[in-house]
Amino acid sequence: MKKISSYFNYQYTLLCLSMIALFQTSIALAFDKIENIPLSALGGFETNFTTIKKVNLIEGQKLIGEVNSRTGENYSVSFPFDVQRIRYHVKNGSQINKGDTVATVEGYDVHHFIDEYMSAQQLLEASENHFQTNKLYFENKTIKSSQWVEITKQYFESKLNFEHIQHQMSFLNIDKNEEITLISPEAGIIKITDLSNNRHEGELAFDVIDPEAIQVKVLLPILNTSSLSHLEVSPQCQLNIESLENIADKYHQTLWASPSKTSACDLTLGQVITLIPIQDFKGYKVKKSAVFEFEENNYIAIESGNELDIISINLFGSKEGEYFFTTNSDIENRRGLTTSVSILQGYLLNLGDE
Repeated sequence: MKKISSYFNYQYTLLCLSMIALFQTSIALAFDKIENIPLSALGGFETNFTTIKKVNLIEGQKLIGEVNSRTGENYSVSFPFDVQRIRYHVKNGSQINKGDTVATVEGYDVHHFIDEYMSAQQLLEASENHFQTNKLYFENKTIKSSQWVEITKQYFESKLNFEHIQHQMSFLNIDKNEEITLISPEAGIIKITDLSNNRHEGELAFDVIDPEAIQVKVLLPILNTSSLSHLEVSPQCQLNIESLENIADKYHQTLWASPSKTSACDLTLGQVITLIPIQDFKGYKVKKSAVFEFEENNYIAIESGNELDIISINLFGSKEGEYFFTTNSDIENRRGLTTSVSILQGYLLNLGDE
């Protein structure tokens, strides 16, 4: 008896599953395709049509970008000594040339720095003479190896110390009155981050940024990065994607973009701008009045002789009275109904009631 009971339970389960599958299939088929509707079904109401246009690009939601330079693409100049007074001769953000005077500096350590430079130069000359003289003795094995190592060490320490101070001197100009000015080592845009007078040795005096290194930094949702084509600041200013950082900040990634060669962009370092992401898109656009909803799906009615072909669509966005959408059907340059759409919708609802 147990075996017979189990057998009937098994058969009953299979029957139920089969009925559910058939029911779901019939529903899917019912929603897959709506039969063509004759134009006469609209009862003589006005029927106007619009041409369906193919779309390759679509606008995304507006983003905020900052005009900046990437870390490491600037030339930094630091103070070689403590400064009590600094007077800048250029405007922050202005274009400068290599060798231009940027600022005049004054301080108690100015003369000490000059003396330090002269001493380092003299010490290097003495160490080099001592090194060259004893080099011959070492080659002839007339001095001990330990003595030669110490002489060599002193020489290279003096050389490194002088080169360090000489590098700092390359940013300075000292006149006959020992007035010291900071000069630009490169051509570019000057960026001054601190205008205070009292500054310490090693603190940043200014940055020089190559105009080509100035880009727009944008924090973009990760979902939008794969299909992004470019960014638009205005009709006259488009930004090309330069790079996308591979490290995400939760749901966003940092993107760097720069003006295209044909764009006229007036961007200022540090400026915050609003821009529109332009996404690659394979779909269509149509007037909003052409789209209607039926049984929780969106449709448009395409002219097909004396009938209307009801096409299911997926909406992706809208702009200025038009919808952007995709569909499995090829409807480029076909005509979609834009008037009496509510009449058509009512007709379909009546069919559903029947």
